[in-house]
Amino acid sequence: MNKTSQLFSLVFVVVVIVLGYWYFGGSPNIDKLKQSVAPAASLYPEAKSVSEILELINDQSKEVHLSGPLKGKWGLLYFGFTSCPDVCPVDLAKISQSYKAMKNKDELQVVFISVDPKRDIGKLDSYAQAFDKSFIGLTAHDDKLTTISKTLGVYHQVVETQQDAQQDHSEHSADSHEDPDTANDNDNMDSHDSHNKSSNAEMKSMSNEQYNIDHTTSFLLLSPDLKLTAILTSPHEPKAMAQALDKIIDAL
Repeated sequence: MNKTSQLFSLVFVVVVIVLGYWYFGGSPNIDKLKQSVAPAASLYPEAKSVSEILELINDQSKEVHLSGPLKGKWGLLYFGFTSCPDVCPVDLAKISQSYKAMKNKDELQVVFISVDPKRDIGKLDSYAQAFDKSFIGLTAHDDKLTTISKTLGVYHQVVETQQDAQQDHSEHSADSHEDPDTANDNDNMDSHDSHNKSSNAEMKSMSNEQYNIDHTTSFLLLSPDLKLTAILTSPHEPKAMAQALDKIIDAL
């Protein structure tokens, strides 16, 4: 074998070794990673870039792209609202426990995204930071919030409280069964009656501010380049979530 052949053979062997290392060891084995983080986290089959829809607003109603607050870190997103009576505080407390248990927590930014901008702008950060000082709060205008939700596959919808539903039903029933003989008397009600009716309308309007919101309770993980990478679903066990997040960040 001449020197040229020897050199070619040597180069070929090196290339094979490098490619073999890259394929089997140098790059993450996605299937093994999926198995190791389940059931705490589920990796998407293919990470999806969502950067173009992540235009949000902060407590000062200033528009910010999520890339700014993330500062090149991984992002763990939770969608909720500050007046949520039970689910949101529990979920955020579990995220806080997971975050504190992570070895890679310096590479992760937790973001609370309100699905209730009408009531929440001005108290987003204070609410999020009640669970950890490093957490941040953001939201979006209703139209963009809808786009963000659909793109990320999260759900939220305003629901009528049982008390409001009963009140509306009672008023509807009373109106629909009004005695025709009293119609003229009602038309001629005095100013005091008119004032009472106006006050009742104002009180109902105020009570409508106490609406509730159904929403997704999953946590979404974005890569530093803003690709939707994984979803963390119930049951949210802090220790398991911390381990899963660490493994994903280490591998990817």
